[in-house]
Amino acid sequence: MKKFAFTLVAGFGLFAGTSVAFADEQTHVVEPGDTLSSLAATYQTTIDDILSLNDSIEDPNLIFDGETLLIFSDGQPVGRKTTSSSTTEPTETQSQTAEENAAAATSSQTQSSTPGAGSGVLNPVDGINYYNGVRESYYSQKVLPGGGLSIPGRHVASDGTIRDADGYIVVASDNQAKGSTGQSSLGAYKVYDTGVGHSGIDVYTNW
Repeated sequence: MKKFAFTLVAGFGLFAGTSVAFADEQTHVVEPGDTLSSLAATYQTTIDDILSLNDSIEDPNLIFDGETLLIFSDGQPVGRKTTSSSTTEPTETQSQTAEENAAAATSSQTQSSTPGAGSGVLNPVDGINYYNGVRESYYSQKVLPGGGLSIPGRHVASDGTIRDADGYIVVASDNQAKGSTGQSSLGAYKVYDTGVGHSGIDVYTNW
């Protein structure tokens, strides 16, 4: 059981996504903290349109760092609407799309919730983040390696998080059972340890 956690307070940028544009398509390379709702808002399209162009996405709530997503093709985003000279009544599909966009915007806003200023994504500068109302702190193996934990396939991912053989981020929690899984601002996690000292999670990192 570990007995150490960092608390740092500083400023950090909100979004660091990388996009690549071509003449007839728009792609986006997923960065930590990206969600389909935030990408839909950034590129003025919809979650459904992004999903329809990316068959590799099996879970809309789980996209992976470094993954290249197709946002739209033929020079126009699928989700953008063109105007007509004639006046038409909104269809049921158009109403549903507006509702989906509103729900996506609300979801994006709740990812960085008070009482933490945070950047929306846990990082070594802020030290603490609130994701969907859950407090996230981090635990560096550079300070205490935590070698007593049995973590199959333990390795350091490209974002500096400690992960197991299945790609789950290793975390500690005092109110979730060991072996249980969930979603953090950095991706899917699995509980391997306790001793956090608060009701959220401690993310194991190499920061």
